[in-house]
Amino acid sequence: FRPFGCVGIRFPRPKVDQYRHHQQNSSPPSYTFVDFSTHEEASQCLANLKGEAVIRNIMLSLKWSSSGGNKKRMQQQPQMGIPPPPPPRRNRLTESECADSTTLFLRLPPTVDSSSYEKELEFMRLFVQRTMEDELNVGVAADSADRITAADEPALRVQVRQPNTEMNYGFLTFASHAAALTTLVSLTGHEDGGAVSGDKLETAQTLAKEETETKADSSNLNGVTLYWAKGSQKSAEGNGKSGNYGLSFNNRHFPPDARTDCWFCLASPTCEKHLIVTVFDECYVAMPKGAVNEFHSLIVPVEHGGDGAFVTKKLAPEMETVKSKLRTHARTALQKDLFVFERCIQTKGGYHTHVQCIPVEAGSGPTIQSKMLEMSVRSGFQLREITSELSLNALEEDWSAGYFYVEIPLGGGDEYRRFIYRAGDASGNEQGSSRAHVPLQFGREVLAEVLNKPEIGHWKACVVSKEKEEELTASFQHLYHLDLDTPKV
Repeated sequence: FRPFGCVGIRFPRPKVDQYRHHQQNSSPPSYTFVDFSTHEEASQCLANLKGEAVIRNIMLSLKWSSSGGNKKRMQQQPQMGIPPPPPPRRNRLTESECADSTTLFLRLPPTVDSSSYEKELEFMRLFVQRTMEDELNVGVAADSADRITAADEPALRVQVRQPNTEMNYGFLTFASHAAALTTLVSLTGHEDGGAVSGDKLETAQTLAKEETETKADSSNLNGVTLYWAKGSQKSAEGNGKSGNYGLSFNNRHFPPDARTDCWFCLASPTCEKHLIVTVFDECYVAMPKGAVNEFHSLIVPVEHGGDGAFVTKKLAPEMETVKSKLRTHARTALQKDLFVFERCIQTKGGYHTHVQCIPVEAGSGPTIQSKMLEMSVRSGFQLREITSELSLNALEEDWSAGYFYVEIPLGGGDEYRRFIYRAGDASGNEQGSSRAHVPLQFGREVLAEVLNKPEIGHWKACVVSKEKEEELTASFQHLYHLDLDTPKV
């Protein structure tokens, strides 16, 4: 009866003899009392079930009880040997009581059919996630390339948990308390929660039309409620989440960049040439904006293009040579291994391919591999190990759909293991879904969890001043044993 608002079940008091001892041979009662918070909830339950319910193949009849009117008298005159009834149950938690919680309690209205509980809870998860996106993208068009979405930003992601598929409620877990609070205030108008406003539910109709595979209408959700639940940031991390991922809802978020031309084209007026370490014939090495550490570097093709750096025949030989020198530099000058990955998947604003090279602690490869494979499954795609000695451009002819490629260092030399995910390959997606998505910051997110440093999960959380960038670039050039003549820019 919990979906109808039941807060407890009371069995009738056992019969007692004149000596106030329970009768040993008394038969168990054939009835019980179902308690609700309000008369209205009890009345609605009785009306919906029409006075009958079948539980475990047993037909039960329901009717009004008069015991509620005697409750006060029974509490004032308890019988000997029978414990007093428990104090009234509090049904709602306040925001101040859940200051470290990242979890909200979601209850569907009685109008939702029990066969749709799971589907409606998933729809509410998407709706809540979209609400946070809208809060962070005020003034940004829905189809703009500058829009920040949950697909690219881990701090916007929401998970739903339904304890029992027969129950009309579930729990929404956020990346932070601030994200949960932002959502609660936006949807209910109050920091302690309540019913989702009708105006907000009207906006859900747009989402319902987009999610035609699972839902065509949101009108049956009128009356859905959101309240706080106990669930700390620590428990969120235990479920594989990692704090705010560098994105703070309390006082700031990362605004969209004003630049519309390509950041990596050397002829671009917005190319930040003070980050360039050295330039070769086909590619150049540069420090990234918001580096993970002081020796994080990028290998960037000089020529603009969206094809992968490791699969373009003109680029691949030089890219491999530069990557090998970076690996040698990491091992000899820094005593570190090199973590290499390339996310060659088109984005809304266009794409200039580049390869990320990040020095990591020597011997940390197995830990990175384990976490990376775990997180890829969580994101809905599967990385497959490349056991062949062939290069990527020799393995396949067509890489136009994109890919995510990674090299995990084995330590103690130039050895590494290679993994690949081909975009659009349903066989590489969890449960065969063709809608898998590699998060934009996936490689960084893996290191953020391995190192327990949520702030490095997004480059915008690591941006430093131009003066500091120039200092880091000069330091890298000093230690980097390549041809360090004046860059050809």
